[in-house]
Amino acid sequence: MRDRQTDRGGILDSVAAHAAGLVALVLVAYLPAFGGGWLWDDDILITANPLVTEARGLWGIWFNNTSPDYFPVTLTACWIEYRLWADWAPGYHAVNIAWHAANTVLVWQILVRLGVPGAWLAAAVWGVHPVTVTSVAWVAERKNTLSMFFGCLSVLGWMSYEDSGERRFYGWSFLSFVVALLAKTSLVTLPLILLVLSWWRRGRMTQVDLLRTIPFLLASLVLGLVTLWYQMSHGSGPSSGPLAAILASLPRGGVLAGRAVGFYLWKDFWPTKLAMVYGVWPLETSRPAAYLPTLVVAAVIAGLWWQRKKPWARAGLFAATVFLLALLPILGFLPATFMKSHGSVADHWQYVALVAPVALAVAVGLKGRDRWLPGWAGRMVAAAALILLGTLTFRHAATHRTPKALWTQNLAVADVWDARVGLGRALSEEGNNAAAIVELKRAIELYPAATPAWIGLGVIYTGEKRYDEAVHAYQVAIDQGGGDDLLQAAGLAAALGGDLARAEAFFARGAAKRPSDVGVRLDGALALEKLGRHREAAARYREALAIDQTDPDALNALAYLLACHPGGTGSGDAEADASEAVALARRACTAADDGDPSFLDTLATALAAQGDYPAALEVADRAVTLAEEVGDAALAAEIRGHRELFRSGRPFLPE
Repeated sequence: MRDRQTDRGGILDSVAAHAAGLVALVLVAYLPAFGGGWLWDDDILITANPLVTEARGLWGIWFNNTSPDYFPVTLTACWIEYRLWADWAPGYHAVNIAWHAANTVLVWQILVRLGVPGAWLAAAVWGVHPVTVTSVAWVAERKNTLSMFFGCLSVLGWMSYEDSGERRFYGWSFLSFVVALLAKTSLVTLPLILLVLSWWRRGRMTQVDLLRTIPFLLASLVLGLVTLWYQMSHGSGPSSGPLAAILASLPRGGVLAGRAVGFYLWKDFWPTKLAMVYGVWPLETSRPAAYLPTLVVAAVIAGLWWQRKKPWARAGLFAATVFLLALLPILGFLPATFMKSHGSVADHWQYVALVAPVALAVAVGLKGRDRWLPGWAGRMVAAAALILLGTLTFRHAATHRTPKALWTQNLAVADVWDARVGLGRALSEEGNNAAAIVELKRAIELYPAATPAWIGLGVIYTGEKRYDEAVHAYQVAIDQGGGDDLLQAAGLAAALGGDLARAEAFFARGAAKRPSDVGVRLDGALALEKLGRHREAAARYREALAIDQTDPDALNALAYLLACHPGGTGSGDAEADASEAVALARRACTAADDGDPSFLDTLATALAAQGDYPAALEVADRAVTLAEEVGDAALAAEIRGHRELFRSGRPFLPE
C-alpha cells in the first residue's frame, strides 16, 4: 500500500513539474506582451463598449447584446476584469497569457490521452509557437484563448466518458462545449473532431458515437445560426438569409480552401513574416484552374484514407482531418465578415488547428531521432527548436506592445489598408497629423471603401479647422454605412465651419435615428453654443435633460451656459439663470461624487454669477486641487484663472 501511494505521489509530482515547465516556457516567451497596450478593435470589445464598462451591462451582454457577434462568455469575462482594473491594458494581457498557459497544459494532457509520442514537447512547441501570438497578445482575441480552454475541457470530458462510461463526464463535455461556443462560435466543428478522436482511439466509429454527438451538433447549429443572424442584423454580414449567404459563399470556399490550407501549413513550419492582417486575396471563382489547390487537398485526404491501414497514413489522416475540421469555418465556405475587406487568412484563425500539424511533426521527428540520433543529440535538437520558436515569439510579441509598432511591422510584411489606418491613427495621437493624413489617404487608395480611414480624416480635419474637408470625409463614411454617431461628428464640423443649415440637417438625422440618445442633443447644443447662439443651445441642452434628467454631462453643460451668459439664453432674467445654474451644477457634482474638477469649476462659476464669491472661491480651490491630483495641468490653469476673477469680485463671463 505504501509503495502504491509513493508511486502515485511521484506521478503527481511529475505531472505538476511538467505542467509548471510548460507554464514557465509560455510566460517567458510572452514577457513583452505583459506590458502591451490596446490594439486595433480592443476599444470596441472593452474600453468603448458600454456592455463592459457599465455595471448594468452584464444583463445586456446576455439578453440585449448589441455586439456584432454573440460571445457573452467572453464579454462577461471582460466585464469582470473591468471591475478589477478598468482600462489598464496590462491586466487584460496578463489574464490572456494565463489562459494561453492553461491551454498549453490542457493540450499536453489531451495528447497524452491520445497516445501521441512526445506529447509534452508538442504542447510546448504549440505554446511558444509564433503563430499563436496574435491570439495571445491581442486582447480582443480573448475569444480564442477562452473558447479553446473550454473546448479542451470538452475533449477531456468526452474521452473520460468513453473510458469510464460515467454520465457525469458526458455532461461535463457537453456543458464545456456550450460555454466554448458562447465564448466564440468558431468551435462549431468540435463535435466532428470528437468523432475523429473516437475513431483514432478505438480504430472505428460506431452508430452509438454518432448518437452521442447529436446534442453537440444541435448546439453548434443553434449558436452558429445565432452568429449569422447577429452579423446580418448588425449590417456586417450578408444581407440575404443565412442559407442563401452560405450557398453564395461555396464557390469562394472552393477556391480559397486549398490556398488557405497551404498558407497555414507554410506559416506553421516557417513562422516568419507574420502579420496582424494579410489582406484579401483575389479569387477567380469562374476559372476552373483556381479550384486546383482545393482539389489537391481533397486528393491527399483521399489517398491517406485509402492507405489508412498503414500506421503512417492513419496518423497523417488523423492529423489532417483534425486540422481541416478546425479550419473549416474560416476556409471561405461560410460567410465571414473579416474575409470581406480585411483578410482571406489570419494567424488567429488557426489557434486551435495548429495543434494537429505540430503534434504530427513532433511525433515524426521523434521517430526519426530514435533512428538517426543518440538520445542526447535528440534532446539538444528539441531544446534548440523550443529556443528558436520562443525567441521568434518573444520578438513578435514585442511588436504587439503599441499600435505604431504593430502596424509598422505589418506594413513590412503586407501593405494593406488596415495597417495604413492603424499607423495613421498612431501618428495622429503623436500629433503628427501631416504624416497621418498621408497614411489614411494611402489606405483609401488601396481600398476606397475603407470607412475607418474616412473617419480618421474627418477627425484630423476637424482638429485642424479644415471643416469643409472634415464634413466631406464624414459624409463619405456615412454613405458607406458608418455608424449613426458620424452624423453628430459631421454636424459639429459643419457648425464649426459656419454652415449651420447643413449642421442642423445632420443633427436632425442623428436625433431621428437615435431618439433616446442624449449625446446627439449635447453635440448639437455645443455647436450652437460655439457659434454664439446661446438661446438655441440652451433649448438643445434642455431636450437632452428631458431624455435623461440625471445625465451629468447635460446638467453640467446647461449649468455652464447659464452661468457664463446669465440672462442671455432666452429668459432675460440673469438672476433666475444664475440660480438655476447653481442648482444644475450641484446635481452634476453629486452625480459625479464631487470627483470631476470641471464640474466643480462649473459650480464655482455659477456661484460667482449669483454673487456668492466666498463660496465660489472655496469650490474653485477644491477644483484646482482635484485637477492637479488627476494630472490635468491645463484644466488646473484654467480654473486658477477663474479663481482670480472670483477673488477680485468678478464673475467669469466669456466673450
